[in-house]
Formats: sequence, structure tokens, C-alpha cells
Amino acid sequence: MNKVKDGDLYKVINIFGRTFELRYGYYEEYERDKGEPIPIYPDFKINPVYTNEGFPFVTQMQEICEHGESAFSEGCCVDCRHFKFGEELIGICTNKRNKVSKEN
Repeated sequence: MNKVKDGDLYKVINIFGRTFELRYGYYEEYERDKGEPIPIYPDFKINPVYTNEGFPFVTQMQEICEHGESAFSEGCCVDCRHFKFGEELIGICTNKRNKVSKEN
């Protein structure tokens, strides 16, 4: 079996009208000494991406926003009632307070 390398393509996913390339890598520099690279998911807080309707993409493990509604006080987006599953660990936030107007 071939070992995966930093930067290798993990998967291409098409969800809610957008395409994302997921590549292997490391979230932190110190992780390079700990083993194999892992699939890296987009950081939608730093680089927001929206559906054609204006809903923001989020990852399941993203920290819940100030408009989130979860049974957990410090939950993740996956715990929020507004999270809509997509593929892999990516979905969208359907909370209308986080929707952006496409007229701007």
C-alpha cells in the first residue's frame, strides 16, 4: 500500500452547488512528527464560502456560533439544530441570521 504524502488528494466532494478538494496534510506543524498526514478540511471561519442561496458552509467540528441552538453549552456545529449535513464532515448552516444577501 502506498503511503499518503502531504498535499496528496484525499477526495473531491460536490455539495450544495460547490466543489471542495480535500487534501492530506497537517493542521499544526508539530503534528508532522506524530505520523501520517490526515485529510484537511476547509476553515470556513477564515475563508467563508456560501451556497447560491447565501447559507454559509461549516464543518461539523467547527465551534458553534452565537446564533447556534444546541443542547450543549460548548457544542460544535454538528450539535446545532441549524446544521444540514452534506458530505464527509462538511454541511451548511441554515440559520437565517447567518445567511448573506446575494444582492451585495
